Amino acid sequence: MRPPPHAPYRAGAPRFTPALRPIAPAAWLTPDTEAHVLDWKREWLAQPGAVFRQSPQGDAAAAEAARQVGAALGAPAGDLVTASALVSDDLVVMAPEAGGWVCRALTLTAPTFFSIDDAFGRDLLALHGPVPDGARLAQRIGRVFDGLRPGLALERFNWTIQCGPERRAPDAAPLRARARTLALDQGEETLHLRVERQTISKLPQTGAVLFTIRVCLDPLSAIPVQNRASLGQAWRTLGATGRAYKRWDVMEQLTAAVFDRWGV
Repeated sequence: MRPPPHAPYRAGAPRFTPALRPIAPAAWLTPDTEAHVLDWKREWLAQPGAVFRQSPQGDAAAAEAARQVGAALGAPAGDLVTASALVSDDLVVMAPEAGGWVCRALTLTAPTFFSIDDAFGRDLLALHGPVPDGARLAQRIGRVFDGLRPGLALERFNWTIQCGPERRAPDAAPLRARARTLALDQGEETLHLRVERQTISKLPQTGAVLFTIRVCLDPLSAIPVQNRASLGQAWRTLGATGRAYKRWDVMEQLTAAVFDRWGV
């Protein structure tokens, strides 16, 4: 069993801030830690009606995004779906418009508790409305998008714990229902750390932003011993507003049993 490739909880509880950092261009899409899911992802991409949206306003930016992904991987990528099949990441194209930044094209095979139609055609304010202090967060992200220079890639992480191994999770309700019925001694194997590794980069020709989302999913039993105290501390210190947004309440007894077993 592999250790999870990222441990953002070591920096503390989830933060509802951009928290972006520059990365080396070569590290933008490689190595792909989730390459083992590519066959699964390609099966979904073969059903584009379920996982792909693109508006005419996004055609040029989506084509440029596909070329950028293909060039980074040394592979032909004629359109956004073809490009998305090259990486485990989902690809989201945000176009600059008079009213702000709008999602005009995307592939979404591994959504984290939202549907593709919740995202397509929405601006930053609508996308971040449900998040604590979402209006302020949307404004901050908009300023980042405005000032981003082509050739620079920025990275950030979201994380949560979910009850089950489902990579495609547009609706969290089935996972919460499972958590309510799970025996306490099953938490270590059934609870999973879900990390979204996200990047943003500016497309030089259209001025659009390509937003990538790579979901990394591992059972809590795979957390290295030296990281377990950090996970327990991060879980316990998220405030009430954040806990309510993430709906962590249904997993409190399960996580407590895991952390007790770990002695953290």
